[in-house]
Amino acid sequence: MKKFFKMGCLGFIALIVLIIIIGVAMGGNDSSDKASSTSSDKQTTKDESKKSYGVGDTVEVGDMVYTVNGKEITSQVGPAVLPTEAKGKFLVVDLKVKNNGDKAVTVDSSFFKLKHGDKTFDADSAASMSANQGEDGNIKNSFFLEQLNPDLEMGGKVVFDLSPETVEASDLQLQVQTGAFGTQTEVINLQ
Repeated sequence: MKKFFKMGCLGFIALIVLIIIIGVAMGGNDSSDKASSTSSDKQTTKDESKKSYGVGDTVEVGDMVYTVNGKEITSQVGPAVLPTEAKGKFLVVDLKVKNNGDKAVTVDSSFFKLKHGDKTFDADSAASMSANQGEDGNIKNSFFLEQLNPDLEMGGKVVFDLSPETVEASDLQLQVQTGAFGTQTEVINLQ
């Protein structure tokens, strides 16, 4: 019984020491909270000083360079014989992409998102392919799994199917990214 009591006391003391260590570690978070608050203030300042881009501007995101040439609102895209119809209205963004990196990049319509307030819209892959299809049926630069080697550029159209209210909004932004996982992004104002 004495042995059991001694082991119980040792376990109890070890538990108290562990609680004290955890308490000290948790108590140390006050200074890290201040540090993270300062870090977050710096991030806010950095975001506020971020350059604003618009149609016609050259935007570098990592090794990728984007230029929006223009936009168009329409209810259908593609060749006249077999057009793709919008569920709402199509916003067609005409742009150019250049690979300044040292490896080939597979460019896809998933590189592009449309921002409107807190909402994010994905590109319509099928409509984007159709918008880049000529009357002869050939598709050029559809941004659908297109391989882009270093130092080359390609142009094409990315299409978003939006509600009539959203497509006419004055605060639409095109988000562009470095690659498939979008580790770096920038936004381009589409006014």
